[in-house]
Amino acid sequence: MAEELKYALLLEELPHFDSEDIKPLLHDLLSHHVDGIVWAVPEVGDNRRWVDEILMDMPVPVVFLTMQARAGVSTISVDNYAGGVMATRHLFEQGRRHIGHISGPLDWWEARQRKQAWQETLQKAGIKAMENHCVEGNWSPASGEIAFTQLLQAYQEMDAIFVANDQMALAVLQAACRQGLVVPRDLAVVGFDNFAESAYFWPALTTINHNHHELGCRAVQEVVKQIEAIHRNEKIESQTVLLSTELVVRESSICESYLFSGAL
Repeated sequence: MAEELKYALLLEELPHFDSEDIKPLLHDLLSHHVDGIVWAVPEVGDNRRWVDEILMDMPVPVVFLTMQARAGVSTISVDNYAGGVMATRHLFEQGRRHIGHISGPLDWWEARQRKQAWQETLQKAGIKAMENHCVEGNWSPASGEIAFTQLLQAYQEMDAIFVANDQMALAVLQAACRQGLVVPRDLAVVGFDNFAESAYFWPALTTINHNHHELGCRAVQEVVKQIEAIHRNEKIESQTVLLSTELVVRESSICESYLFSGAL
């Protein structure tokens, strides 16, 4: 997208997502006379604390990916909350009433959004989401397996689970099989991210799809729009964009009535 718009791309990396010492990186970018910056680091912990202090003095526009909306800051993010609502509602529509959750690390904004969606969707359905019905993972398959084992012990009535990413969800499929559970008969499973591998496990994983390519394109389009506004001496208007998600239904979550209704 940058090349299509006649701009060159310069990539810099932070040593850690939660790094707060970003001044050297910004100075390095500005020393290369960049026209704008797309900040693609996820919002983790306090790694956005610098924004209010530094952003107003930046001589070039900055567009942020995957962070909580705030006044005066341009952000392009996936609608994690809406995706979590879709996942939980789908399980409820399959007749499941004991829906657990494996979250991502809760210092990540995305993980908090997905967990909040699970909690509030159940509450709207008249089901209280108990804290012991959720276990925190770290996005990795290993953490998904550990979290699932803990959740089974704490929530023995669980008949469905919304897992905050596909890597952990695929580990849940394997761990459930080892426990003698049949998916989806005994346990319906929904993930998030729609990794390419998710369609090729058995049972194939129901998940929430979002478009990473669109996320990057929209960020580049926005920063270029702001660059060109500066060249025209126009005022920059900050934008908050939430990109839509969609439910991809596969065999890991569907009841027989859904399967034979032609809904697929």
